[in-house]
Amino acid sequence: MENAVDLWSLLAAASKFVIYVASFLAVGTLLFRIALPRAGDELADALRPLAIRAAVVAILATLFRVMVQAGRLMDEWSGMIDPEIIAISLEGPLGQSTYVRLGGLALILLAALFRPVRAPATLFGAIMVAGSFALTGHATRDPQWLLGGLITFHLLAVAYWFGALAPLHRLTRFDGGTSHAAHIADRFGKQASIIVPMLILAGTGFAYVLLGGIEPLWSTGYGRMLLAKIAIVAVVLGIAALNKWRFVPALAADGGSAASAFRRSLRVEAVVFLLVFAATAFLTTSFTVPEAG
Repeated sequence: MENAVDLWSLLAAASKFVIYVASFLAVGTLLFRIALPRAGDELADALRPLAIRAAVVAILATLFRVMVQAGRLMDEWSGMIDPEIIAISLEGPLGQSTYVRLGGLALILLAALFRPVRAPATLFGAIMVAGSFALTGHATRDPQWLLGGLITFHLLAVAYWFGALAPLHRLTRFDGGTSHAAHIADRFGKQASIIVPMLILAGTGFAYVLLGGIEPLWSTGYGRMLLAKIAIVAVVLGIAALNKWRFVPALAADGGSAASAFRRSLRVEAVVFLLVFAATAFLTTSFTVPEAG
């Protein structure tokens, strides 16, 4: 059987889903502050508690992921709290990924708590968090240097994009008015017009190198699941395009009704992002990459 899904696989996918959401939310909100300083200190202060809570949740989910792997090794619940089995779980790639991610999340917490170190701690923390996903799972296949680099860049872009949704949503409610929100959203849209194509290229390159061609996309379970994920990503891209070409210009020209429509669009975009993360978590924990050739 190509792919077997059991309770441990589902728990691993669930923990990884939470890791994705919380890590990218914490990293992305802080990257937004650095990339768009004109958004203002008021916004940064308002979002600091969100970044802190997200980082803490990501840390807890990362630790739970290790416990799940320990339980999976023994195929018993007691394995989740067995120190020896947990130590064994941390000896391989999962351990390396865990240590790097925890270090990155610690830097993200420092960045959120202490303004003087915000920029360097955010940048190094973001790279460590994104890079931690390249140390385990499908990214460890050959050529690892290429797959690891592609996935790290890809996830940095994803984190910034996903993390920008909360600040953009909050901006429309601030005293600066919708014109300020529209200005920041427009600047983010210009950045995204550069980031998104690079994100797509990195993701496409990763999939092509990993699968060794296009044919496995429809001939294997992994490929078909990947196609389903790509379809969801296409929906995110469509919503982002709608924001850039319709809702942001309306926000600049109008007021309350346009702001409400923009916020609603951002919420829908966030929900679709969650579907992407769920599909990715399931794909990377429950499906085996087909052998090339």
